[in-house]
Amino acid sequence: MECQPTEALSCLGAAAYEVLFCSNQARPQHLQFSAPCKVRIRLTDHSASLSHIRLLKASCIGKLVTLKGTVVRMSGIKPLVQQLDFVCGKCGSSMVCHFPDGKYSPPNSCTTDGCKSRQFQPMRSTAVCVDWQKIRLQESDTTDEGRVPRTIEIDLTRDLVGSCRAGDIVTVLGMVKVINAATEPGAQKSGNCLFLLYLKAISVSSRKMKAEADNVQDADRAAEPPAAIPSALAELSQRDLHFIVRFTEEMEGNMFGHLVHALCPSIWGQEMVKAGLLLALVGGLAPAPDPSDSAPVRGDLHILLCGDPGLGKSHLLQAVAGIAPRGVYVCGGASSSAGLTMSVVKDSVTGEFVFEAGALVLADQGVLCIDEFDKMASEHKAMLGAMEQQEVQVAKAGMCATLPARTTVLAAANPAGGSWQPAKSVMENLKLAPGLLSRFDLVFVMVDSPDAQHDAALSKELLAKHAGRSGGSDSARRAALSQRAGTQTASTQAREGQQRVPLAESLLVYGPEDAEPLPPQLLKKFIAYARAYVHPLLSEEAKQVLRGCWLEMRAKAPGSGTGGVTLRQLESLVRLAEARARCDLRTTVTADDARDAAELMQSCLWDDCLSGCDASNFQRGGSRGGKKAEAVRFLAALRRQAEAKGNALFRVAELFAAADSLELAVPDLHTFIEELNEAGELLKKGGSTYQVSGFM
Repeated sequence: MECQPTEALSCLGAAAYEVLFCSNQARPQHLQFSAPCKVRIRLTDHSASLSHIRLLKASCIGKLVTLKGTVVRMSGIKPLVQQLDFVCGKCGSSMVCHFPDGKYSPPNSCTTDGCKSRQFQPMRSTAVCVDWQKIRLQESDTTDEGRVPRTIEIDLTRDLVGSCRAGDIVTVLGMVKVINAATEPGAQKSGNCLFLLYLKAISVSSRKMKAEADNVQDADRAAEPPAAIPSALAELSQRDLHFIVRFTEEMEGNMFGHLVHALCPSIWGQEMVKAGLLLALVGGLAPAPDPSDSAPVRGDLHILLCGDPGLGKSHLLQAVAGIAPRGVYVCGGASSSAGLTMSVVKDSVTGEFVFEAGALVLADQGVLCIDEFDKMASEHKAMLGAMEQQEVQVAKAGMCATLPARTTVLAAANPAGGSWQPAKSVMENLKLAPGLLSRFDLVFVMVDSPDAQHDAALSKELLAKHAGRSGGSDSARRAALSQRAGTQTASTQAREGQQRVPLAESLLVYGPEDAEPLPPQLLKKFIAYARAYVHPLLSEEAKQVLRGCWLEMRAKAPGSGTGGVTLRQLESLVRLAEARARCDLRTTVTADDARDAAELMQSCLWDDCLSGCDASNFQRGGSRGGKKAEAVRFLAALRRQAEAKGNALFRVAELFAAADSLELAVPDLHTFIEELNEAGELLKKGGSTYQVSGFM
């Protein structure tokens, strides 16, 4: 079969034809045919022919291979002529010519006795055509890192046309063929002896198309025990399923904490950040589509990591990209708008414009990690629609298309000034647009604050790791975590489950089983199982907790504009609670899951900096540290002085004197005055003077 696939498949087709149409045995109704037809064999799951694109050499020509990869380019569907009649221009006789593999080869001379004519006229009405499409497959394995990913062209014919889409992970079984490089457009005449490899597909298996056909998001079917392993779990063996069952039984009560500790254990601390990343890997549930409403509602979580450099943000993203069942890691400084979404390129064979998938499309139903997010400029606009509507829309070169981009976006950004300024908002530190910032469910601010106890434990662990003493590193981490956990009583209660312990404290509990974290391969399989097979439903208690948390956030937001707290935050809470229940493989979202989701959101930006999307406006709240209250005190004192002297103009020295008399709790008075000027409270005049607004 591997060495002579054409003959072997022909024999299988003949045997199938004999059984179906020539046998007199009784058959069921669905296997009865009214008339004989041609039988085509589609061979799948042929493990003996499994290979890699990088291993295809000249010795593989004519052999059967199975390749796995990602579809990065697709051409349009065109008719391919396989048979055509030619009429001799001298004697009028006709000849039938077959074009194997689409190679056009008209007759050289007439076969009629006495006629040696070389002039033939094709009879286009007799052409026998089949559908044809070309795709480009890119290898998805990372075993050969440091090289440009290999690609290969694949020809699809007949019923295989349209069996996949750009961004799909497919398994293609086919025969290795060659085409002369001289037939390529723009090829030189010296390339007549040079051939290019391509694959003639026999079967194409796409996991995404199967998942959509099986409707794995049906909640009713998810609650029932499976009769067989779903198609999405085809890569999970029976041994993997036994591991998941045993792991769930042994880690009952602390499974979430152990999963958090297993995520990138080389980064010490940052438990809440790791918890948010783990929930993003597992993801929430997309609601069932409403026939009366075509607007989709996403179930994926988007997280932004920002703060001082050197805190491991890039390392966390790389670890997440490796653990995700389908992860793509890109650097924002080296990515273009077309590279993130979709590009239109000209095909070298057909000459037509075709779509080439970008990072968002390639990471469909997976995770896209974007490092150096602050280095991107115009690319931010291209991501707005993809992050919320989960679609990429492109209209270029007279072609319009919409491709799915159901992707979890995890981004890391450094502040514009090199270090995080607490007096500024996230928008001011990162120079991000408010619309883009509001699309992130969680925004973690990672600040490098000096702490003698924490720094001593961190340095001890790092030095022990470089010295090769893992035991010393584990003991240092366990001692530091026990000190940060507060009291031993809280740790004991978290272990015994006597009462609910806050999420931040429960994650600091370091048990004996955490000395050897879960390997990344097993963590990846656990996440794949939870995403494919666990579909929890919200309980009434969880709904009440989520509703109360969101209403509290709305009430805390100052001003009439509610400080940017909208229904997006409520949807984020729902997704976080569903992901928290998925981590414990529960079919119901409990009240504790909702409380953990609320605590996680309150630990990041949205609780302390509710108005981060418009923090420069003091009328709608400022950044953390009570800056709004200090601004109110400062402006009130200036207005009193203006009334006393009958003049609303103040020099910079007078502003500094007023601030010193009030003992304002602001880190930088110059920045504070500039922010008041941008907010329209202090109007800058000539000669280093400012005027208080609203003073008559």
